[in-house]
Amino acid sequence: MRVHYLLNQGAAPESKLADVEIHFEEGILSGLKLVGCSVWRSKKGEGPTVLVPSRSYATASGVRYYELLRPSEEKGTGDDAGGKLTVRNFRQYIRDEYLKIASLPEERDTRKKGSSAGR
Repeated sequence: MRVHYLLNQGAAPESKLADVEIHFEEGILSGLKLVGCSVWRSKKGEGPTVLVPSRSYATASGVRYYELLRPSEEKGTGDDAGGKLTVRNFRQYIRDEYLKIASLPEERDTRKKGSSAGR
């Protein structure tokens, strides 16, 4: 799989730093990409925040969100009972790779609008 970062270069909203696409290169998903992840500037002044695709649903107490990136059934055992550690590690990977790209000097060739990091 390969992770592509489409940097937000002056487009609205200003707090959005990049869109993230996961490109699959092997197996049954080869040739497909997963879109909907993004990197945002933190409101608290901390490091960037990684958002994954989700769907909203209404409850009696308001609106809640159902994240679409979830651990599979077989990963929810042992110390990582809900698989939450796996999702947290994915977000940390996306955040770390974005920070590497953001610290690179600007390219003079403006035709390339994004960067990618392979895995």
